[in-house]
Order: sequence, then structure tokens, then C-alpha cells
Amino acid sequence: MVVIKNKILNIIIFVMVFLVTAGLVKGVDAGIDENTIYIIKNLNKYEKNIEEMRLLVNNMQNAVDNEKKYGGDYRHQEALDTIIEINSEIERLKFYNGFTNVRGPGIMLSVSDNIDDTIDLDIMERIVHDVDIVVLLNDLKAAGAEAIEINRKRITNISEVVCAGPLIKVNGEVIPAPFLIRAIGDIEELYNAVTEEGTYAYELKNTYGMDVDVRMSYNMSLREYSNNSNIEYASVINEGVE
Repeated sequence: MVVIKNKILNIIIFVMVFLVTAGLVKGVDAGIDENTIYIIKNLNKYEKNIEEMRLLVNNMQNAVDNEKKYGGDYRHQEALDTIIEINSEIERLKFYNGFTNVRGPGIMLSVSDNIDDTIDLDIMERIVHDVDIVVLLNDLKAAGAEAIEINRKRITNISEVVCAGPLIKVNGEVIPAPFLIRAIGDIEELYNAVTEEGTYAYELKNTYGMDVDVRMSYNMSLREYSNNSNIEYASVINEGVE
């Protein structure tokens, strides 16, 4: 665009100089000599050149206008690309925070209390506690689980798993046993994380006699996180934090 503007400027300067010269020629009224006659005879030629210059300037102006339009389109496309990138980042954050429905391969891990009276264990050792669920969730996350839910309650970075008497509260809602944990990720990695000897799920089953069942699934779907709780105390700020 800079090159085009320079060309137009040179053309305009040339035309202005030419017009001034033509004006001086036309202003010679006192005494008609051979030179004047020669110039007058060539006025048509000069006028033709002026018209050609005018057409050239118009063409160059059109080229500049097109360049401006292209530049505008480029800026528009650049802004559009930025918006697309931002939306992509938002979707990525929504995914990793559990705010999207997802589908994929994974495992289903069912855990419930030990009801076998023949095993010599304290009653508290027979019950699945909130800490047991938390450890299982951490084991699955460490194995690369990309999405997890318990009894259709999606687990996110802000999910809480707490004890509620004989039950467990997840995301503010009480859920009963059996606890069905579903996790999407690498099937083999997830399966090994809850079946291999020495894992927490293995100990729950073989040491404490809890009912632990693991199954693979090559196509399961998990619902997005939903919670009706309101934010009461925290608020978003735009300025920096001291």
C-alpha cells in the first residue's frame, strides 16, 4: 500500500507541474511567435496526455481503495480468528471443568458396603466412607481419567465428597450406595488403577470385603456438571489482586 501511495504522489506532482506549464503557455497572449504557434498546435496532444494521466490516477485510486478494503477484510478476519480462539479456549475450560456432556471409552467401578457377617471386621470398616471415594477418584485421575462421575453426579475441580451419615453427599446432593463411579480415559490404565494388587480398590475388596466390581466400556456418556447452589460471598474483580 505504501508503494501505491508513492506512485500516486509522483503522478499527482507530475500532473501539477504539467498543468502549471500548460497554464503558462496559454497565458502568452502578447506577440505570437513560432514557439507559441508550435505549442498551440500541440495543445490537443497535451490535453490527451492529461486525460491519460487522469485515467491513470483514477485507476491507482481504485487500487488504493481495493487495498483499503483488503486491509479491512484482513483486520476483520484477524478479529474473527481471535474470537474463534477465545471460544475454543472457553470450550476447553468447560470440558476440563465438567461443564460439557462427554462420550468415550472408560471403566465403570461399583463400590458398596461389606454385608458379609462372616468376616471379622468392625462395623465402620464394612462401610464405604467419603474418604474411600476420594482416594478412588484420585487414583483414577492419576491414571489419566479425563471425565468422572459418581451416581450420575459429575466430578469437577469444585466438587465435594463428604460424609452424610450412612450416605455420601456429592455436589451438595446425597447419594446412596452402591456407588457407581464412571471414568473416561485410557481403558487399560484406568482398569489397572483399580484392579492391580496394592491399589486402594484392591484393598477395599480383598482386605475389607467390600463389594467392588470393575467393568470396561468402549462407549459411555457422562452428563455435564449441574448444581443449583449460588455464589454468596465471592465476586469477580477485573483489577489486579494485592
